[in-house]
Amino acid sequence: MTTPLTDMNALMSQMRIMSSQAAGTEPIVKNPTAVSFANTLGESLNTVNDLQMTSGQLKDAFEKGADIPLTQVMLASQKSALAFQATLQVRNKVLAAYQDIMNMPV
Repeated sequence: MTTPLTDMNALMSQMRIMSSQAAGTEPIVKNPTAVSFANTLGESLNTVNDLQMTSGQLKDAFEKGADIPLTQVMLASQKSALAFQATLQVRNKVLAAYQDIMNMPV
């Protein structure tokens, strides 16, 4: 059974925690599981490369007469094309942001 004093202490402790969070005085702790931008970019580029390689292999197999439906070949081709276009757009946005930063007056 809890006593009113124990409940009050728990409530005060929660209020202190909320107060320090709201004031921004809580120490900043680095997230040990955080993923770096370079790793994320590398994984994305590898995924796009894998899609393009798969598409190429399916096209080659279809041209050689393997029992692969044309719809599967076209779907893989469109997936790889879409992934490549998305990668180009991300690259363009990153370059534009970089140029904006470089053109800022100091």
